Amino acid sequence: MNIITIIGTRPQYIKLKPFYDYCKNNDISNYIIDTNQHYSDNVSKNLIEELDLKIDCNLRVESDSEISFMANGLSAVKNKLKEISSNNSIIIVMGDTNSTLISAIVAKKMGLRLAHIESGIRCGDRNRPEELNRILVDDLSDIHFISRKRDAENVSNPIYVGDLEYNFLNGIEHLYGNISYGGNILLTIHRQENMDVNHLVSIFDLCESIKYPITFPIHHRTANFVKDNNISIPDNIEVVDPISYMEMISLMRDCRGIISDSGGVTKTAPFFGKKCIIPLCQVEWKEVIWEEYAINYLNKCWFDDYKIERNMNLYYKKYACETIVNKILEK
Repeated sequence: MNIITIIGTRPQYIKLKPFYDYCKNNDISNYIIDTNQHYSDNVSKNLIEELDLKIDCNLRVESDSEISFMANGLSAVKNKLKEISSNNSIIIVMGDTNSTLISAIVAKKMGLRLAHIESGIRCGDRNRPEELNRILVDDLSDIHFISRKRDAENVSNPIYVGDLEYNFLNGIEHLYGNISYGGNILLTIHRQENMDVNHLVSIFDLCESIKYPITFPIHHRTANFVKDNNISIPDNIEVVDPISYMEMISLMRDCRGIISDSGGVTKTAPFFGKKCIIPLCQVEWKEVIWEEYAINYLNKCWFDDYKIERNMNLYYKKYACETIVNKILEK
């Protein structure tokens, strides 16, 4: 069996890490293709080095828009798979990005088997680009690896493996030390639906009203939107350049609480025992709300009582990578 894993964004490097290590440690061939969908030398390259990943092929797909990335990416992925794949190949994709979608389309058009990690997740809003990608990739996939048992209802042949980032975090707990609650609020905003003047101003108004100091590693999309629309950022927000993954872990470890529209950040808030405000109408990882780690409305008092019990096992399954490999290697 020839395993080919295709990724393209920084969160996918993190999801890839425990699976990559498992294959490497067990002498299982796993060819890694990176579309470079969100690549940048100052963040992506450093993250690859930080996670000690070896990317076998960087496609460096050119784009000046979402549509041009997908159009160019389809050809780039097709050409590479034509070069390295065989009838015995299985393509693995992760999550809900445009890289995930184009890779799934090409794989099935070429008659290759397709496995989707983080399958079955739904927020219920088809206006969200990620939701369309999830639905389409799940429809195309032959094997569906789900992060939560309740996602089984959305796919035909679910295999529960838990969340790969939780597996990674459980494996490196010794690197980031004890959890504390005395730091700044951590703010991350980048979703397209929050690139709206009224939405973003409301988030900044909340930040100003809670009075705690806030650290804001700003996403390039958000930075451009703030500049283009001349939006004022409150004085209690410290804007910093994008940070490394381990620096983000350190902020989550030490922060008082989190305001974020990032699925990855909000999903891992319980791991660090941190309360989170999610400024989105629909939330994919609803357990963080049900378990009372998060709310998805703006509330300036949410962090006044801030210390809560950690849940390191909310999305954790011990033998996730072994389960994935055993399934895809089945004859």
